[in-house]
Amino acid sequence: MSERPYLHEALLAALGVTLSAALLWVTGASVVSFRVLGATVLFILAVVVFAKLDGWAHVFRVRLLLAYVATFFFYASVKEAVPALGLETWDAWLFGVDARVFGGTTPAVWLQRWSAPWVSEVFSAAYLSFHGYLHLAMLWAVMGPREKAEGFFGQVFSAYVPGVVGYYLVPAVGPVAAYPELFTVPIEGGWVTWLNARVVANGSSTYDVFPSLHVFITLVLLGHDARANPRRFRWMVPVAVLLFLSTLVLRYHYAVDLLAGVVWFMGFRWLYPRLAVRWESWRRGRVSSVAGPSTSP
Repeated sequence: MSERPYLHEALLAALGVTLSAALLWVTGASVVSFRVLGATVLFILAVVVFAKLDGWAHVFRVRLLLAYVATFFFYASVKEAVPALGLETWDAWLFGVDARVFGGTTPAVWLQRWSAPWVSEVFSAAYLSFHGYLHLAMLWAVMGPREKAEGFFGQVFSAYVPGVVGYYLVPAVGPVAAYPELFTVPIEGGWVTWLNARVVANGSSTYDVFPSLHVFITLVLLGHDARANPRRFRWMVPVAVLLFLSTLVLRYHYAVDLLAGVVWFMGFRWLYPRLAVRWESWRRGRVSSVAGPSTSP
């Protein structure tokens, strides 16, 4: 196999290099800039090492999982990098977009009239289903045949890069954090509601609402499964509908964030297959004249 990087590895490395350069330019020799730079260098070196060890059995699986670790790091880094770069939040603008469409407010405020413990439980479970879907699908892929594993990781972790970039283009904290005074009815529920609140509190990167990755990445997963795992696709479509609604019911997102997730997905669905064909030809040392693939993720 080629020692050249996968497309998603190159995109993650480009994100790390660009973010490191921006942080060094703005903050100089700060802790956050060196943390991002160090992690980027480690990721690139690890890719090089695993690429050279590709002939060893199952090394490619570890290499693919490395992208998950790098993605989680870059996602988590948003919490420190956005204020370090001096970026202002866009919550007022996002709220204003919603208000023009929904009669002066955002749907999260309007939906609180139906707040009840059982509602919180149902939609907290739906919100948590994103993590279950992503991680179970990822483990299923990495344990399977190499070609299918590479296809899954290539799509999903390439998609994460423009998703994280969106957090820097339009940093925002979401309705409940930006406008707590608008919510007069508390979210109350049982252990599922508690668990979801803990996961969000400990796993959020703070400025992570635009675009909604719960929408964007779920659509990428569904797009993959529609072709590669139709049975899982059929099971997950109704769950995904509840998941999308949960982002509003639980007050994490503006409606425009969900729309942005759809727009990001449409752009990714058009661009990624075309870019992937050419990149794979380069990886294998071939020159491709293909305008685009016959299938899409």
